[in-house]
Amino acid sequence: MLEADPPARIPQVTEAEFTDATRAFLDRWTGGFFKNSDKNPPLLTFAHHPHLAELFSQFNIHLLTTNTVPVKLRQIAIMRTAWVCKAIYMWSSHLNTSLTLGLEPDMFDPVKAGADDPYFTDFERVVVRATDELIADRKIGQETWTALASEWSYQQLLDFMFTVGAYVTVAGVMRSSGIERQPDLLALAERYGAPE
Repeated sequence: MLEADPPARIPQVTEAEFTDATRAFLDRWTGGFFKNSDKNPPLLTFAHHPHLAELFSQFNIHLLTTNTVPVKLRQIAIMRTAWVCKAIYMWSSHLNTSLTLGLEPDMFDPVKAGADDPYFTDFERVVVRATDELIADRKIGQETWTALASEWSYQQLLDFMFTVGAYVTVAGVMRSSGIERQPDLLALAERYGAPE
């Protein structure tokens, strides 16, 4: 198994430190996307600022549950963002999310390789290119935009752009705060790789 990650710069909030606001924030996730929100390292890190965490959670839960972008394309965009941004926790966590959602692990290496990998359909290539352009330039180029807009509604375009933008932000927060991966995520990263 991979070695444990270095100690986090911001430690997780302990149960003894929970306030009513902390519990309300964690309850938003419990029984939904996370089964054990009170043991989730990112949530317990964000819980140092429950008001901010609660507001961001409303947005993030939308991106993960009611997003109009099809699940596989959403996961390709999130995982490509994690890979390009070198966000090891996010990448490892979304290996797990993708498998939980029934996606096949044969997409993981292509996501690392980028849009030219032959695994991708023509439109999946467009999604990878759009993700890369948003990360690098903060703008989708005209050719890529035209290709996206030929398939997606304005609602889907907005969901896509906000998904990539949000996960670029989360990548910076996770990398800077040094959130540590649990043994199950380390095992997935060992099996499928992780950014360096």
